[in-house]
Amino acid sequence: MSPAEPTGNDRLSRIYRVDVDPAYRPEWFQADAGAHVPLPPADVVACRETLPGQPLAWAETDAGHIPLISLAAGEPHIRYDWPSWTRYVLGESYRTLTRPLYTRLPFHYHRVPGPVRRVVAKLLLAQQAPEGQTARTFPGFPIEQGFELLAHIWARVSPDEAERSPATTRPHPPAIVLTHDIDTAEGFSWVRRTAELELAHGFRSVWHVVGRGDPPDYAVLDWLVERGCTIGLHGYNHDNRIAFLPADQIRRRLDACRPLIERYDIQCFRSPSWFRSDTLFEVLKDYVAVDYSRLDTDRSCPGGIGGCLWTKPFTLDGLTHVPTTIPFEDPLYWGRDPAQLVDFWRPKLDWLRACGGGIVVNTHPEPQFSGNARMLSAYDQLLDVLA
Repeated sequence: MSPAEPTGNDRLSRIYRVDVDPAYRPEWFQADAGAHVPLPPADVVACRETLPGQPLAWAETDAGHIPLISLAAGEPHIRYDWPSWTRYVLGESYRTLTRPLYTRLPFHYHRVPGPVRRVVAKLLLAQQAPEGQTARTFPGFPIEQGFELLAHIWARVSPDEAERSPATTRPHPPAIVLTHDIDTAEGFSWVRRTAELELAHGFRSVWHVVGRGDPPDYAVLDWLVERGCTIGLHGYNHDNRIAFLPADQIRRRLDACRPLIERYDIQCFRSPSWFRSDTLFEVLKDYVAVDYSRLDTDRSCPGGIGGCLWTKPFTLDGLTHVPTTIPFEDPLYWGRDPAQLVDFWRPKLDWLRACGGGIVVNTHPEPQFSGNARMLSAYDQLLDVLA
């Protein structure tokens, strides 16, 4: 790694040429892969300067403005405020969460039949479909390399500062985590069949259960625990409101889930429909140790496009986040057939293995999602690939 030849912009920046690892392959930046290109893979602007100076770029956060890029006083170099930048990205401060109208209904939306709910969900998520969008759509789906690449480079340019960040590039052992969200009582009838497939492939999974919605099937949950699976919490009653509530109301909802939490010693959580907020996470750390509510690149949440842009576990404000990287059912919303799902996700699986990211899979056992023969067959194919 060395400075490149001076350019016309050398008064404002020092250019480093960095040979990146094979995980960041240029051909994976192409538009037909739906990827986003926030940085070129060879020339990047970076510097070790730490002196305060003139801010060149700001980010708006709950705590006010923070300088992400600044011009060092007395030096012709640009610097990144890497700790602020990582918190800004991992915490998804760039994202605006929209509350859909159906979360304000005077009744629980699950009173609408499942097939009808799926049609409505497809309509809501259609505007977030990756098909037909350009490579510059941010963040890229299903692969967003930008922040991972920047962290990889920053670890070389300023290793001490990178080491203090929640987003580090230390090698991680290969990790495969299979997770499922049981939204309704209908889903329990497909739990054993799904888990038996996983056990046959040598996997044990995490099952997130709604605390105060439809009564859980304790016999099925006990069966899972007896076979080494883990039970997590999937919110209060899946009305998709918890992320929008003030802290005291979130706490009351989680307190009402204590019987389930204590029965299965629950240590992990995923928010219904991926709705998440800083307030929710602040309260949540008093109840569980691990959260699965974030995705590395998110087109799953009806509240809008987002994602933490990171594929490895990280800890932020006392709560460990494990980003979901393979929301297996998502392509169904955009017209893909179950038989096409494994091929759709194969490039993402290859990239996660190459860059050391976690392969964290999510499905739902309800009949309108993965609780049917065709989807179970597709999931079996995925397990073959993972095994």
